[in-house]
Amino acid sequence: MEKKVGCIGSGVMGGALMAAVCKIENAEVHVSDVDFAKAEKFAEDNGAKAEKTNRDILNTCNFVFLAVKPAYLPSVLVEIKAVLSEEELNRKVFISMAAGVKIETIAEKLGKSAKIIRIMPNIPALVSEAMIALSPNENVAGDEITAVQDLLGKAGSVQVVPEHLMDGITAVSGSGPAYGFLFVEALADAAVSFGMTRKQALIFAAQTLKGAAAMVLETGKHPAVLKDEVCSPAGTTIEGVRALEDKGFRSAVIAAATAAYQKSCELGKN
Repeated sequence: MEKKVGCIGSGVMGGALMAAVCKIENAEVHVSDVDFAKAEKFAEDNGAKAEKTNRDILNTCNFVFLAVKPAYLPSVLVEIKAVLSEEELNRKVFISMAAGVKIETIAEKLGKSAKIIRIMPNIPALVSEAMIALSPNENVAGDEITAVQDLLGKAGSVQVVPEHLMDGITAVSGSGPAYGFLFVEALADAAVSFGMTRKQALIFAAQTLKGAAAMVLETGKHPAVLKDEVCSPAGTTIEGVRALEDKGFRSAVIAAATAAYQKSCELGKN
């Protein structure tokens, strides 16, 4: 399948995903942005082509990523509808990463027969370690879904999920890296207080968190089992775990994800 890929918007997330797509041998990548200089810089750095208008993206590409904030998405959808005939529009696959915006809302602007995929990536796409959720509507063919999975695969792990899970995924993996960054920073602060240099403290804290995550993914063991394996009787680790429980660590994490989930649901209503 021909993979002419366009991205309207070349900000942090759109840029991270397109940088990964640029690594695919048979992919031709075009980007646009309201700040053309930003699109030009991205194209120069990644071997893509910068387009001066969204129209150029729409007329050229068969996979069109919409990397704009939810507030700006409606105007982009109106432009798409104005530029493309119904036949042209229905030949393309539109991939939206706007948090909270449902496929149904996009289809109201593009038409019931439009091929729409909603995705929720996260910022580790910048280092090819993203967690990306993907939900297609019924108009997207199986080979087109596979093509989009292949395009995003260079950015990290891709999972097809039902759309009703998207708000929860936004709260967990979309926002989750920020929670992880706070954890790393706090653990590094503790290391500094014990006499370690800041640079070394960050390496120890970040690698520790990365290693713990890798163990969950690679062993298939429940995190509680892995935690128990680390906690020796009357040892140092169980004392640390007890202190986290005293401070409501798990409740705080659940509360953070719940707040993000509620915000995602709210965005979807606007």
